[in-house]
Amino acid sequence: MKILIHVNQVERWEIALNNVKNIITMDNATTIELALNGETPAQVTSTMLAQNKQTEIINDFLHQNVMITVCHHSLTALAISPKQLLNGIEIVPSGAYEIALRQHQGFGYLKP
Repeated sequence: MKILIHVNQVERWEIALNNVKNIITMDNATTIELALNGETPAQVTSTMLAQNKQTEIINDFLHQNVMITVCHHSLTALAISPKQLLNGIEIVPSGAYEIALRQHQGFGYLKP
């Protein structure tokens, strides 16, 4: 199974993290992409993850082959440098295009 979890609102961030954890628990062979755009790329800066005590959670996801992608346009709008992101997080040119592409590739779409 392939699942794309789309998060563009900070208030949905914690729910998305729990969705990823629950999916991994149910089937650790599932391909998961956590796609962040809008205001949520700020949640995966090293500073914010440390502040929210989520660095270990995100590193665990990355080690379990969860793809975490952030929209280049959102980073620019939020004035976030790619160097501020936790290592292993992938920048995609357009979050909207990434979401559409993954759906075309057969990923199920989940928006918490």
